[in-house]
Amino acid sequence: MRVLYCNCSYSPVVPDRWKREVLPALVSSALDVVAVPDLCELAMRRDPLLKELAEADELTIVACHPRAVHWLFHWGGASLEGKAVTVLNMRCQSSDEVLTHLLGDDRPTGRPAPALEPPGVLVPWFPVIDYDRCTHCRQCLEFCLFGVYERDEGGKVIVAEPERCKTNCPACARLCPEVALIFPKADECPINGAEVVDEELERAKVKVNMERILGDDVYAALARRRAGGRTRLLKADKPGDPT
Repeated sequence: MRVLYCNCSYSPVVPDRWKREVLPALVSSALDVVAVPDLCELAMRRDPLLKELAEADELTIVACHPRAVHWLFHWGGASLEGKAVTVLNMRCQSSDEVLTHLLGDDRPTGRPAPALEPPGVLVPWFPVIDYDRCTHCRQCLEFCLFGVYERDEGGKVIVAEPERCKTNCPACARLCPEVALIFPKADECPINGAEVVDEELERAKVKVNMERILGDDVYAALARRRAGGRTRLLKADKPGDPT
């Protein structure tokens, strides 16, 4: 069994105390542990390590919500579909629960934990799409002014330019009628990848958000927004134009 440990170094969604307890115990154990500063950053770069880990006979991932982890791997080109994968969610499970699952009562000590510093200054804040829920209505594509989303040759909505996403802005996810957009570092459930428990409640929230932000005629408002955003982007790209 391989173990992937995510330190979530760009975000405080996991208590530091839990991370300080889990990582030293894991690296001191006999388990095959791969510790990374941030799984979102790994996915954003589509690091080959994701595919290597996905090919393990048995993989345990110590990170965040399982739905977020699943679609981060998928976006990174390493599907976990049909694989023997267990996700331990440190947003919900305590350090004691995680260590008990992996090590039982045997908690080795002695080996210092590696320093897991963020590898860059760009915060890996971007959406991944839950394709089990997405209907490709394109509302996210029409709403986003930053060019994050595109359609592929088959008409499927994809996250094409994750680095263009505005940090800490999950507005498109709040307007998704299928609750299909995930921002793993968000505080709000189920936008952060938590399971969608109450479908009707979440759809009611989306309806309220749409009316508040876009008004009654959603598609007309999206078209105007998209056209205005495209104009501003073209101006910004014009050489010598400071706007």
